Amino acid sequence: HFRNVRGKVPRYQEVFVDEGDLDMLGAIQALRDVGYEGMIIPDHTPEMTCDAPWHAGMAYALGYMKAALQMVERGARV
Repeated sequence: HFRNVRGKVPRYQEVFVDEGDLDMLGAIQALRDVGYEGMIIPDHTPEMTCDAPWHAGMAYALGYMKAALQMVERGARV
């Protein structure tokens, strides 16, 4: 599951993948560096204020993940 948070257990907040305490681009780079060939899927995503709040949050996470994977595949070091 691919998600980002702010804070630590037991007081943390789930945030968009590019807004938390973790280096998500670095995490994807690390997975590639060790030869990981499995899948990654978005976990809980914040909802947006719109007609489809869950879908919009999930689309944001998927777009971020796809862009990050493309950067890593093209050899960009993060």
